[in-house]
Amino acid sequence: MKKEQQIETIKSVFSAIEKQKNKEDADGITYQIDAERYTSKERLAKEKEVVFKKYPIVLGAAAQLKNAGDYFLHDLTGIPIMVIKGKDGEIRAFLNMCRHRGVRLLEEEEGHVKRNIVCPYHAWSYDTAGCLKGVFHPQGFDGVNADTHSLIELDSWVRLGMIFVVPDPKSKGKFDIDEWLQEVYAITEGFEFGDMHPYHYTTGNLACNWKLLVDGGLEGYHFKIAHAKTIGPYFLDNMSLNVENRLHSSIIFPKRALKKMEDAPPVEWELRKGANILLHIFPSTIILIEPDHLMVVCSFPIDEKTTQSKSFMLVPSEPTTEKEKKYWDLNANIFWNAINEDNEMAILQQQSFNGYSDTTMTVGSYEKLLVQFEYLVDAALEGKLWQ
Repeated sequence: MKKEQQIETIKSVFSAIEKQKNKEDADGITYQIDAERYTSKERLAKEKEVVFKKYPIVLGAAAQLKNAGDYFLHDLTGIPIMVIKGKDGEIRAFLNMCRHRGVRLLEEEEGHVKRNIVCPYHAWSYDTAGCLKGVFHPQGFDGVNADTHSLIELDSWVRLGMIFVVPDPKSKGKFDIDEWLQEVYAITEGFEFGDMHPYHYTTGNLACNWKLLVDGGLEGYHFKIAHAKTIGPYFLDNMSLNVENRLHSSIIFPKRALKKMEDAPPVEWELRKGANILLHIFPSTIILIEPDHLMVVCSFPIDEKTTQSKSFMLVPSEPTTEKEKKYWDLNANIFWNAINEDNEMAILQQQSFNGYSDTTMTVGSYEKLLVQFEYLVDAALEGKLWQ
């Protein structure tokens, strides 16, 4: 975020504090969201087919793949994907299936390819750039060559230290990733993140719909209550600033420490020192920008009532000392203590809706980003999100 924008944002916080004192900080408008959106098998099937296959999804951190031949697999979108670093240093994504008879090529969740990827069925081989290199008894396959039978490549990009992939090969070429992320760039521009080394991976299944996990990050109205014993006391009560973008929402969570800046000249104000900044990259990636690192959480639906959550930290450089590791472990624990409290609330919501879904959630003025998020999901299902 450019310096001028940081200053204006902090001024907005100071203005919002005064408005809150006078109870003038909200328009009072409420909205209703159908609970059935979190329990319908039919709706979830559509979301998995469209939202999680036809748009850029964060699959991991670029620095996971340190060396040429390093790879990891991803199957949570319903499409078998391998992400691999080539000898040229480029990271690419392919369908994890042989072009001969469709056998799954790589089976370990992550690993290293020394030379070529070799099919375990008939030994067809491919290099780390996906190019067909060898066919067992090639005289039996007229017309089969690298041009016709190399691995099926998916659109993929490395941005902000993360790997974005469009899982559906039929959507290849439809996205300009930098245009897609321009709202994210507007927030991150001017911030120094270092090399963004991935650290502290966490994976787990949660008994709730994927959208409830996203909802939990899109408002600060709950901080004082749900996080009373963890992070709540460090933040200004119900003082989140919402930015309703076209695709990717952002929200500023001011800390109590930010108020100390009021006595300093604006040129000395630094937003990251006085607030956490949350980015929601559609559909299901949450990035929390903290003073000296990022936290990334990606959610993938298993079914309408179950979600797999994958998270990692991106720190400025690889920790090499026990002191550095303890520091980042402490930060990770603080984050996860708070996130687990959010997750518990999402699970309790799901339990209620599982028992009775013929109802609605009431969403107030402080929670408008939830409404925008649901609108974006609907727009995606209708083919109107990205035109």
